[in-house]
Amino acid sequence: MSEDSGHDSRRAPDWRGLADHEKYERLARETPGGWWDLRGPVGGLHVLNRARVAYFREEMGGFSGKRVLDVGCGGGILSESLAAEGAWVIGIDPSAASIKTAREHALSQGLEIDYRVGFAEAMDFREEFDAVFAVDVLEHVEDLRAALFACSRALNPGGFFGFLTHNQTLEAFTFMIWEQEYRQQVMPKGAHDFHKFITPEALGAALERVGLTPVGLRGLTRSGSGESYAIEVSDDLSISYLGYAMKPLKAA
Repeated sequence: MSEDSGHDSRRAPDWRGLADHEKYERLARETPGGWWDLRGPVGGLHVLNRARVAYFREEMGGFSGKRVLDVGCGGGILSESLAAEGAWVIGIDPSAASIKTAREHALSQGLEIDYRVGFAEAMDFREEFDAVFAVDVLEHVEDLRAALFACSRALNPGGFFGFLTHNQTLEAFTFMIWEQEYRQQVMPKGAHDFHKFITPEALGAALERVGLTPVGLRGLTRSGSGESYAIEVSDDLSISYLGYAMKPLKAA
C-alpha cells in the first residue's frame, strides 16, 4: 500500500516542484543506493513487490514464457522479479538515470531485460505482449487516458493488464502524503500528487474506454511496524489497491 521504507531515520529529500519523471531521475542520480537501497526513500517498494508479484502470479498462472511490458519500471524491481521467473521483459521509464540503474542491476543479477527510456503515453507497441503491468505509475502519468490506451494497444488479444495505484480518499491522503511525506518524512515531500490519485470506479471506467475489461480488484493493507512490517492483499481499498483487466479476444 505504500513505498514507506518503515525503518530508517534518514530524512527523505524534497521533490516539490519537480515533474514526476524528474523526481525519479533525482532519486537515481543523487540518492545512495537509489532504487535498490532497502532503507532508502523507496525501500518499501521491495516489501510491496512481494505482495504484488504473488497476486499477479496467481491470477496469471505464472510468468514463465510470457512476453511482458513493465511500464514505469523505475530501477527494475518488478521487471527483475518477472524475469527471474522466466518472463521475457521489456521495461520502459522516462528517467534515463533510473534505466541506467536498472540495466546495471539486472546485469549484476545475470538477468536479460530490455530496458528503454520513454514515456507511457508515447509508447507505440502494437499487440506485442501477453501482459502489461503499470504498478505505482498511473498516479504519476500526465495523461491517464493516453497511457492506458498505449498499454491496451500493446497487449495481444486475450492479454492481461495488471495495475496498482492509490485511491482518492481521505485515508489515502492522510497515510500516503501527510504521514509519510510530512510527519514521518520517510518519503520525499512531493512524491505524490493527491489530484492524480484514482478511485477504483474512475479507473474501471477509464479501462473500459480503452477496450480493457476489468476483472479483479483487491486492496492492500499494512501490518506490523518497524523492520517487521508487511503488506498484504486484502479487501480494504481505502488507501491502495491492485487488480487486473483483460483485453478481449477478437471476434472470429
